Amino acid sequence: MTWELAASTLGAPYDTMDELAKTFKATGVKRIEVAVGDEMKFTMASTDDELKAMRDELAEKAGVSIFGVDSRVQVCNTDREDDELVESLEHCLHMASVLGAKYVRVFPTAPLEPSWDPDRLPGMVLPKGMNLAGVSKRGAEIIARALPTADKLGVQPLIETHDSHTNGERNAIIHYYLDKIAPGNQAGSIWDIAHPWRVGEAPATTFEYLKPYLVGGRGVVQIKDCAFPGDQTPVLQGTGRVPLAECCKLLKDGGYTGPLSLEWERRWYPQVEPLEEALVAARRAIEALPAESQL
Repeated sequence: MTWELAASTLGAPYDTMDELAKTFKATGVKRIEVAVGDEMKFTMASTDDELKAMRDELAEKAGVSIFGVDSRVQVCNTDREDDELVESLEHCLHMASVLGAKYVRVFPTAPLEPSWDPDRLPGMVLPKGMNLAGVSKRGAEIIARALPTADKLGVQPLIETHDSHTNGERNAIIHYYLDKIAPGNQAGSIWDIAHPWRVGEAPATTFEYLKPYLVGGRGVVQIKDCAFPGDQTPVLQGTGRVPLAECCKLLKDGGYTGPLSLEWERRWYPQVEPLEEALVAARRAIEALPAESQL
């Protein structure tokens, strides 16, 4: 059995709904995550009626359903007020409910040092007296405050392996505190397979940290490829060095059965190939995986 290929709208940020539908229909993608931003089709200012119209158009034209809302809420950002972050997260949870999505992605995003190398864990610039544990606990507290809304709506926050908490070890620290604050919570993780790998964390180590927050419908796996750890420019799946087969074997053996969602970052790298071409390459790479790495 082959892994299901899903996709993010980040790969076609300025396409119309009709163009997106044509891309997903042409590539056989049936489930997507929608990127939220002021410059995107899905924005924090989108009304419920606008969200429903976009959801319905994608469903009618391409048979596509939305499983995730990729917010830009930064739960560990100490430059933002707690109440503002909670309000933004609760709004995105509501958006997900309207769109029929199960998940809302959040970023950690503690303030980073002005310059850092992509192939190393970034340093953080934190308020006096705060350390990694403290800023992680603060992120957990923000998520915990939004959990009543999440539970009421049946939507799960997911913490991505990204920026200040790029690897599985740091991602799991937020969960450690969240589990202490709200035992039994259903918040999960997004394992972006490129990010922990490029900062030197072995896939087996990442999965060991994140497995409780991925399997059983708890989280999602995003795939992407790059030429080498120090260059985050996307390349077509299978042409770079991100160890997709190794990651997929870990996922299969560990019980993950969700989609592999291509996060093609054309929004940030407009020079790369169109989303349709990237999806074709991703499907080819998935189908070429050895048997031990297939679902």
